[in-house]
Amino acid sequence: MEDGDFSIRSSVEAEIAISGGYKYGFSLGLGAEIPNLGKSLSYGRLDLPYAAADPTGTEYNEMIDEINDRLNNQAIISVRSLNATIREVFDKPLEITFFIGHFDKLGSGDEFQEYFGTENIGTGLRGFFYYAEGLNNDPFFRFNGAIHSVMGTGLALKGVFGNIIPALYIYHDLSFPMYQENQGGSYQPGRYSADFKLLANGENAKFELFMGYTYANHGNNVLRGGALAWFGTGPLSFLMQAGISGYETGTTMDIDNCYFLMEPRLRFDKFGANLTFFYHPVYYMNRVIWDDDNPAEKARGRADINLRVFYGDINKSAFETGLEVLVNLKVQNGEEARLWISPFISTVTTGLQWDLALRFNPRYFRDKEGDPMEGFIGIKTSY
Repeated sequence: MEDGDFSIRSSVEAEIAISGGYKYGFSLGLGAEIPNLGKSLSYGRLDLPYAAADPTGTEYNEMIDEINDRLNNQAIISVRSLNATIREVFDKPLEITFFIGHFDKLGSGDEFQEYFGTENIGTGLRGFFYYAEGLNNDPFFRFNGAIHSVMGTGLALKGVFGNIIPALYIYHDLSFPMYQENQGGSYQPGRYSADFKLLANGENAKFELFMGYTYANHGNNVLRGGALAWFGTGPLSFLMQAGISGYETGTTMDIDNCYFLMEPRLRFDKFGANLTFFYHPVYYMNRVIWDDDNPAEKARGRADINLRVFYGDINKSAFETGLEVLVNLKVQNGEEARLWISPFISTVTTGLQWDLALRFNPRYFRDKEGDPMEGFIGIKTSY
């Protein structure tokens, strides 16, 4: 419901890679992240309002809000990355990549599937269904399951030594600046970063470790680091991600700088259950996340607890159904938790995965707060 009217909202995330060559490879990555496609199409038929004479007036502030909303809902496909790779350097298992834009994720576990052919071990608590508005309702933070991501212009050196893959990234960091209050994500050059990552693949244990450092010409430098660990045997498996998503030297280290996710998993044939606890970082992807209810405060003490009980296996039988119970906590302000109950069905047809779910809000019937129900239709494809 929006302003008392029932509405349908469409969100789109697309990644398109045009690539070729093996030993000397090139890739052009295009992408789009559109939080509200219907709003984008509507904006294309509306004029911007005129600015009020008084820059402190209500009309002026409303115009700025509308301009920001238009910018955050542009229905365009843009360049996200350019990569040129040389493999088997000196006939050794080495890769050198020159990259521009968005590159590898750190601490996500997603690369185990790419390099070792394993099932995806990363958390499923990501994407539009859980964070339609972005992490902590901030559209600048599309949570992709990683502790940090590389974004800039630089070089990457990787070695593929059986079940061990080290990687080094040296680049001009183009991500949003950290601790810039009320700057709206303004571009600031002069930040240079280096990150080291190590993947270790085993049958019953997998690890991903990383550490990084950012040098700033103006301002304090930034440290980060973290680890992902996965353990599995028989019907039991366990995933943990923990680390420092960003710490500015010279400031006080506290829980605001921390990232923590824990996910025990249980599967018996076609039946399974996952329990996820995710403590949101306040400093994430080199920016501060502000409280959506109080923009002057940082979004401290946010956490999610999600229980997913399911039958089937979308990767093997092309069908999965079950129930999710998601609890959103705001520990810092002592606010009452928000609860969502979601029955779901996922299936695969030719080339498409369909995810259908209903999200019920039990608190609505007691407090008349929020919406009583949301419907979700997710469509995914890759080829």
